[in-house]
Amino acid sequence: QEDETAIVIIALREHYRVSRDLEFLEEMFNPFIEKAADFMLAYRDLETKLPLPSYDLWEEKHGVSTFTSSAVYGGLIAGARFAKLFEKENDEKLFSTTAEKMREAILTYLYDKDIKMFVKLCNTQNGELVYDKTIDMSSIHAIYAYGVLDIDDPLVEESIKTIEEKLRIHTGIDGVPRYEGDRYYVQVDGVPNPWYITTLWLAQYYARTARKAEDLEEVRYWLNWVVMHSPLSGVLSEQLHPFTGEQLSANPLTWSHAEYVCTVMH
Repeated sequence: QEDETAIVIIALREHYRVSRDLEFLEEMFNPFIEKAADFMLAYRDLETKLPLPSYDLWEEKHGVSTFTSSAVYGGLIAGARFAKLFEKENDEKLFSTTAEKMREAILTYLYDKDIKMFVKLCNTQNGELVYDKTIDMSSIHAIYAYGVLDIDDPLVEESIKTIEEKLRIHTGIDGVPRYEGDRYYVQVDGVPNPWYITTLWLAQYYARTARKAEDLEEVRYWLNWVVMHSPLSGVLSEQLHPFTGEQLSANPLTWSHAEYVCTVMH
């Protein structure tokens, strides 16, 4: 999962933004940050400029996913900023130039006008790109979370509309599954389970785009949705039953709690 390498670099950038702990960052640059960025530089398709295939963030499919590509872009941008901080001009130029080429590749190869959404992933077969066009919430979340496009870009807005129309479930409890046709821990045939994580990603989009107080009503709705579908302990699971709201699968799940905190902070 190449996105796991990239996200650590992004996390280090956030850590420095908050802490300004330059000494710690200096200790990390040569043995880790530079090596991780060099790996992301090397693990690329020289023709498309996208990353080479790896498993997606859901640990299910092997290919070149929009999520991983976006995370690698964000990781390279973070690496370039660190290189600039330590006056490593060659590294800064190499990391930033490669990141920009990857951004262009994401927009060229991974956005599909027909589905009005960034694709889940693609693979090369017999010299041609073959696409998995499953609507996946992680695809659009990664695009704005890791800075490939600004939050108010028309392609982001269009993709969110696709999520609202094609992925959000309108059952007894509402919510957003990971992707179309998700069968992991499925309770009702043909109806994927909503996840706290992906539902909160949608809330974070509305938090980021809010310009006035009333714009936050959608965010408040989803925060209340989490509260309604959690026990008095506040413990959050991975998924919910699409009709009863019963908590399902891993419980507690740190990731669910973290996304709730992130949503409130946004």
